[in-house]
Amino acid sequence: MERETATVGNDRARRGRVVGLFAGLAILSAAIVVWLTRDLDRWSVAPLLVLAAFTTLSVLTDIPTGASKVRLSGVLIGMVLAIVLLGPGPAAIAGAITMLFAWLRTRPRWYFVLGNVAAFMWFSLVAGCLFHVIVHMADLGSHDVAYYLAVFIAFVVALALNIVGVFTFMSYLDRFSIVQKVRDAVIPVLSAELFSALLTMAAAYAAVVAGTVGILLAVLVLLIFQYLIGELLRSQQRGEELRRMATTDELTGLANREVFRARLDERIAGAKADDEKFGVMLCDLDRFKEINDTLGHHFGDELLRDLGPRLAEAIGPEGLVARLGGDEFAVLPGENTADPDALEAIARRLIGCVQQPVGVDELLLEVGVSIGIARFPRDGEDPHSLLRSADVAMYAAKEAHAGCKVYAAALDRHSVRKLNVLSDFRRALDSDEIVVFYQPIMHMDGSRTHGAEALVRWEHPELGLLPPSDFMPIVEQTGLIGPLTRHVLERAVAQCAAWRQAGQELTVSVNLSVRNLLDPELAGLISNLLTTYRLTASALDLEITESMLMSDPDRSLVTLSRLSQLGVGLSVDDYGTGYSSLANIRRLPIDELKIDRSFVSPMLSDESDLIIVRSTINLGHDLGLTVVAEGVEDEATLHRLEGLGCDLAQGYHFSKPLPAEAFNKWIGLASSAPTPPAPAKFTSSEQAAAA
Repeated sequence: MERETATVGNDRARRGRVVGLFAGLAILSAAIVVWLTRDLDRWSVAPLLVLAAFTTLSVLTDIPTGASKVRLSGVLIGMVLAIVLLGPGPAAIAGAITMLFAWLRTRPRWYFVLGNVAAFMWFSLVAGCLFHVIVHMADLGSHDVAYYLAVFIAFVVALALNIVGVFTFMSYLDRFSIVQKVRDAVIPVLSAELFSALLTMAAAYAAVVAGTVGILLAVLVLLIFQYLIGELLRSQQRGEELRRMATTDELTGLANREVFRARLDERIAGAKADDEKFGVMLCDLDRFKEINDTLGHHFGDELLRDLGPRLAEAIGPEGLVARLGGDEFAVLPGENTADPDALEAIARRLIGCVQQPVGVDELLLEVGVSIGIARFPRDGEDPHSLLRSADVAMYAAKEAHAGCKVYAAALDRHSVRKLNVLSDFRRALDSDEIVVFYQPIMHMDGSRTHGAEALVRWEHPELGLLPPSDFMPIVEQTGLIGPLTRHVLERAVAQCAAWRQAGQELTVSVNLSVRNLLDPELAGLISNLLTTYRLTASALDLEITESMLMSDPDRSLVTLSRLSQLGVGLSVDDYGTGYSSLANIRRLPIDELKIDRSFVSPMLSDESDLIIVRSTINLGHDLGLTVVAEGVEDEATLHRLEGLGCDLAQGYHFSKPLPAEAFNKWIGLASSAPTPPAPAKFTSSEQAAAA
């Protein structure tokens, strides 16, 4: 990428030197033409100084128009006045002086300066000679109306030559279409330039009638007029910017929440009047938070900036796409239909659009999307009800990994249940409802147990056994994650101590969250637990994910170093699913890599997954790490992993996660084996954090 950028820059510099050479020759030839046409000139110092001062002040106070890089000024008026009053030669000199002063303000590259000087000298000479030819051939005097029509013609010719000259050498430099560029830049300001031509006619009349005094008065009026026009344009641009900011999402260019609500109101009113039906969609990106946490917000912003226009194109001009905030979008399809199949087809089109990889800084980013669909009037007759229904359906789609779902009442009851689950969780931590299951981690012969991974479950009194996916995503965003981690750690450490007391030299693995990893007191907590239950530190493994490592690498490294000094094992869980680099892995004090099940399960049927598994095993061994394969579901996969040199395996082929008592029986412990103590209660500080 750097080499390509440098090549482009060198090529542009080469073209710039070519432009500079031709511009220099053009300036030299213009000087010769000034000498040859000296009979047309009337060199008068006072008017020339006044006009040169006017053009210089005008170019130094030019006005941005918002159209490409075009700026409005009175330079052309001053140049044409110089043509009329003094001749083409003095006008060309005034133009050259003006461009040199303009260089002092903007300091462009040297070939731009030469190009501008050449353009201003030549359009002055050509327009000036044309003006004097017309006046001479038509025998016009300053008292004739046609004389001032010739002034108008000279202005238009000078304007056209200036535009063609400047944009020709710019198109050569930057390789763009000159026709398209001229159209985009000139059309928005054409009316202002034609009005300037009329002003030039009036200024020429005043100067001819009143002489130098008339020139001074005309210049003063023109400067004041330019200032007023500038203030008017700036006020207009500020108003347009405020309107744009009030209706547009700045990052993506899409409509914002307010515009979407207003458009939805209008759509509802029209549908009620015409007895029509339509759909509303809410989209939430999958894995977007991981990109923000691991790579930084710059990558997330670039992804959203690329995604916005693609979503708008996918939904078409009749529909509307709005960014509601973060990674959430609302879609109002243009089609008047409430047919679930038709709406799901639109949603699938959006899903395909989102799943296209986005390149940012040489890294290819991929995200998914979950879409909830609500239908008017079935699922709501006002914006609030429709968006709420779509939101419920969207979360149902996310939980089921279904891509999209159409709202149904059953989904709504499930959403209410989730809220009840969260409100009950604080109480559950003070009771025996939060339990720990254990899944064995096996040696590759399939008969020897190395240890177990501790997995949290919730035995809800009304809803039954709840998996982590029903409560962990919300708990991780609250102050409850600290007490929950302490609860699981204490249960797991106590249970492992019980195994070892019974003669089973097993290890236990516990998953940490990103908030745990940034907690400076974590190492002290684990040290106290190991001391309390008299468990050797090497019997405890702590599992962290790649995304956690990347969320705050420096603080994470401090915590991991403290944990490593305790002697506990450190494992990178779900390896291969994040964006961590080999450099980050090498500098961390880790002992183990766990290959994610998404690579292990299909490895026998997918060559690319097999290559990833093999490479990860070799990488881990080269770094002196133990490698564990997750998601081992059958004997054939186990044997293939053994052949690849994998160290340990975990999966349903051996056992599903089991309650502590069932796991004890599975490993052959007698029912009288020691049992761990009751879970720890909230401390006062944890109560405050969770409140």
